[in-house]
Amino acid sequence: MTREHPSTVARPSDHDGEHPPQAWRSLRFLAALAVTAVAMLFVGARYGDRIGAFFGELWRDATGAEATASSPRDAGYFTCGMHPWVILPAPGLCPICHMDLTPLDPSKFTGEVAIDPVVAQNIGVRTALVTTGPLAATVRTVGKVDYDETSLHDVDLRVAGWIEQLHVDFLGARVERGQPLFELYSPELFQAQQDYLLALRQKELPKVAFVPRVGEDAMSTLESARTRLSYYGIGEAQIAALERRGVADRTMTITSPAAGTIVDKRAVAGMRVDPGMRTYRIADLSTVWVTATAYEYQLPFLELGQQATMTLTYVPGQKFAGRVTYVYPWTDEKTREVNVRLEFDNPQGLLKPGMFVNIELHRTLAQERTLVDRAAVIDTGERRVAIVSLGNGRFEPRTLRTGIETDGGKVEVLDGLVPGERVVTSAQFLLDSEARIREGLGRMLRGDLVGVQENTVPGPELTSLPPDLAAAAQRALAAYLRIGDELASDSAAKLAEPARELAAGIDAMVAIEPPGQEHFWHDHDEAATVRGKALELAAATDLTAARLLFADTSIAFGKLLRATGVPSSTEQEIEELHCPMFLENQGGSSWLQRAGDVRNPYFGSRMLECFDERRALPVAGTGAGDATATLGAADTAAVDAIVTAYLQAAAELAGDRSDDLGAIYARLRAAADSLGSGRAPAPVANAARAVADAVPTAMTDIEAARATFGPLSAAMLGLLRLTPANRPLVRAYCPMVEASWLQPGDEVENPYMGSRMLRCGSIEERLPAREGATGR
Repeated sequence: MTREHPSTVARPSDHDGEHPPQAWRSLRFLAALAVTAVAMLFVGARYGDRIGAFFGELWRDATGAEATASSPRDAGYFTCGMHPWVILPAPGLCPICHMDLTPLDPSKFTGEVAIDPVVAQNIGVRTALVTTGPLAATVRTVGKVDYDETSLHDVDLRVAGWIEQLHVDFLGARVERGQPLFELYSPELFQAQQDYLLALRQKELPKVAFVPRVGEDAMSTLESARTRLSYYGIGEAQIAALERRGVADRTMTITSPAAGTIVDKRAVAGMRVDPGMRTYRIADLSTVWVTATAYEYQLPFLELGQQATMTLTYVPGQKFAGRVTYVYPWTDEKTREVNVRLEFDNPQGLLKPGMFVNIELHRTLAQERTLVDRAAVIDTGERRVAIVSLGNGRFEPRTLRTGIETDGGKVEVLDGLVPGERVVTSAQFLLDSEARIREGLGRMLRGDLVGVQENTVPGPELTSLPPDLAAAAQRALAAYLRIGDELASDSAAKLAEPARELAAGIDAMVAIEPPGQEHFWHDHDEAATVRGKALELAAATDLTAARLLFADTSIAFGKLLRATGVPSSTEQEIEELHCPMFLENQGGSSWLQRAGDVRNPYFGSRMLECFDERRALPVAGTGAGDATATLGAADTAAVDAIVTAYLQAAAELAGDRSDDLGAIYARLRAAADSLGSGRAPAPVANAARAVADAVPTAMTDIEAARATFGPLSAAMLGLLRLTPANRPLVRAYCPMVEASWLQPGDEVENPYMGSRMLRCGSIEERLPAREGATGR
């Protein structure tokens, strides 16, 4: 057999595809290695914490090693970029907006903020010193020049007649006291002159012997005639002139009673005048009054005799000095303003009645106080904060107690700052927000965030609701909830009918006077607000406008229901929720809805589950006392057994235990079945059966038990509102899981979080023990 030469042996070509060249194999290997590395990096970044925790748990189970205490940094907390107040100990989705949670480094979260000086410069941080100075306040307002009412004189006639000649025949003429104004012809006045002259002649007749009293009678007649002339307004000088003439004039001259300016003229030559008719008004303009307005909060800066400065726009550079002569004793109900009267000299006549003028009232209340720039104070309505610069890019928020605002844009500081400290005057809102977030997160990670805080909704003002009032409140509430559902569905097309029904329900409520509360509706004008906004909603067709009206309605209606209490006939618990993003510049807005899934009426489908706070409204007129009074000893014992078993289950979950839950739930179900099938009143029996139905039948793990604990707690709350427990309880709420639970003390022990966030939650409601109970 012939052997071929190696050079003649056939070799596969590059197109055969059986074995790629060595270079191509290397490239493929490197590409596969790169893809594997990227995948490992992705898995490590996204699931590293979970994988590490899983294998760490396996290692501890295998070796029996104790878990070491981890710092907040090691705990791996996560937050939401849209809702930074949401903090969870494990990655996942935000419970509000369902965005992916991002890792949080808690080591930097303290009350102090430290930023790079370059960053501070870029965001516009500016500072100013805290100083001392006089506490001086200046009230700047506008006023109107008016006549000095004490210097006004009217020329009124006391006798009928005709004006024959005018001596002062134009408005604005200057007159002196006693200056002739016009000539008046009056038959009555002419007759009075003749009577006076006749009496004067009779006075001069000699006495007649057989009529001894003729002289005295003549004197009496003369005085009577003289008095009559004076009553007609004829002065002493005119009467003396009449005596000298000895003849009555056809007309009498009417003179000016005072010096001044004619500011009103009604006299015309030839006109007939009647008694009481005003012919002239004369005002002395050497002194004028100015009526200015001040807001009621400015009243402490005003006092009688206080110096005032006035300026006129048409007389630039000149100032007039006056003083406060009177502060009017009433306030305008619409503008909340008080009128102040000032007095100014007007020797040159520059101040003319009817003018508008600028008024400044300056007063120094103290010579030296601690002052800070107004721009440095952040006023939230509940607190006042300044950001103090500590140097080297460090800033600290400081709570202030402030006084009045002074001239120059300064504010008096009563507590919180000392002279010489430096405060931030711009970009402080960014620093304050960051400081509050850091401080809050630091408290949460230390376990003292909300467990010691109480946000309990106070009980209603009314101890019970009469049936008619409860029915009217239920009617209004049902209509309100329909409006909220319509807006949550992004629609304003069907608002008219429930809005009018809401207004009618409010009318029915106001028509009923609560027993022993005759002034209840006077003290709660929010009922009128709800009615007015409801009628506006009935006419609204624009969705944006309707949501704004609904926000005003919700605030007033929530306040009203907190005063009356939610009718006990309401099937589901009514909660008040707060949305921080609607009307964000006003602190957000609230709304009412049934307990359960969040349906935000302000954003609808865009952010249907957006909220940051929720709390249940108090229930009024539940009839708990009557139900308890009718319970027998066996039923009361069943209630106590239900409560005891429930609290044991809550303690197990809060302690991260589940071994004994099966036995505890068995006791709870048996007690609830006993109460539900006994002789208890129907409402109590129905509530007990609801508790029995909410008890889980099978236990798989602790997380499954926690998932079913919310419905069980809601059923327990319904039962205990009908028949109180043998001990006082509180209802706590956890915003992270959006669920409530009952516990005996004020220190929060969260059964849904356990040791991960044991103190996460707040006290929302207090449930008193039944009367005469001594259990604990």
